[in-house]
Amino acid sequence: MTVSIGVGVGDAADVKQAVQSAVEQARAQLGGAPARAAYITSTVDYDAARVHAAFREALEGVPLHGVTTSLGVLTSAGVRNDGLGAVAVMLVGGTPGTAFVAYSTEADGRRAGEAAARELLRQSGGKMPRVILFNASPGVEEAMLEGIASVCPDVPCQGGSAADHAIAGQWSVFTQKGVVQSGVSLLGLFGEVRIGTALSTPYSPTGVHARATGTEGRTLLTLDGQPAAQVLGRWMEGSIDDQVRSGGNILAQTALRPIAVRRNLDTRDHYVTVHPAHVHADRGTVDVFARIEPQDEVCLMTGTAEGLVGDVAHLIDMALAQGNLTARDVKGAALIFCAGCAGALGPRIDEGLRTFSRLLPGVPLLGLCTFGEQGYIPGLGNVHQDLSLSLTLFADARA
Repeated sequence: MTVSIGVGVGDAADVKQAVQSAVEQARAQLGGAPARAAYITSTVDYDAARVHAAFREALEGVPLHGVTTSLGVLTSAGVRNDGLGAVAVMLVGGTPGTAFVAYSTEADGRRAGEAAARELLRQSGGKMPRVILFNASPGVEEAMLEGIASVCPDVPCQGGSAADHAIAGQWSVFTQKGVVQSGVSLLGLFGEVRIGTALSTPYSPTGVHARATGTEGRTLLTLDGQPAAQVLGRWMEGSIDDQVRSGGNILAQTALRPIAVRRNLDTRDHYVTVHPAHVHADRGTVDVFARIEPQDEVCLMTGTAEGLVGDVAHLIDMALAQGNLTARDVKGAALIFCAGCAGALGPRIDEGLRTFSRLLPGVPLLGLCTFGEQGYIPGLGNVHQDLSLSLTLFADARA
């Protein structure tokens, strides 16, 4: 079975022109194969409904899937967004049954995941996908993944959460039917296509840790029985003292010193990175971007800009090894890059992205900056975490 991948990017001021340019580029890379699904993205500089309508017109009859991206569209040459906005599309081409798209807007995360996964299987005639490209609104991604796993056990889910430029709730999820602010969309790849996946945590544990003794969803109440804000304030060695006293956003201060939940695996530990977002001084609590459960071991992590740049090569190597692929095998790549990591890197993100040109030359790449990343970890299954990089590589079945 042959899979074809084509990627195009557009950044014209007129949204229809930007979309048309992106679609033409992507179609030219399919080698005449019919498009079976389209993974679309745009920055919030454009109106999301107009973006969706333009893609629907340009790709009549092709199912649409995706989310908005922060910062810009990520390419192997660097970030595309000159200030007016950018759109991009990855077309998946192949024989009938290569790809299907499904979505759900159920308010309950688990039920949304279940409903979307069941719809994928209905379209495939009961066949399990090789991989699911997962995109959702921020908030209940863990529950969505649990719902998907109940329908599609052991199927890797790779993706990222919808984003905007300023955590202002302006993000959107692109579904087959239209644009929603809250929901989940899935793109399943089927058949003998080969996949390589990786989810990278570009941080190291400091040895400082505490037990989560009080949590409410994505709010950390207490660590070792003490107010979470006070404990985190001590760990951060003064950099968030003002917020501990008066409350406020701590995303920038914690981008290179996040926390993580340690998960013990048979041969190693995996650290589920969590980005502390906001301190509530009156309660001494900390809002975070991933779920922490009572009794979880919460660890202080550390990283550097240099480490983030270098982690791109590590990510590619991991995905190639996981899929037993060589660089020549790879037909396309989907990159998810945490917006918090991108912010910490600043212009150096382009340096990291150019790693793709060096290690996977000529491979079509679709890249997004997201507010949460998802991927498959052997021994844990599909996880949602923050400040991470997720990569999916696509290749033909072996002859």
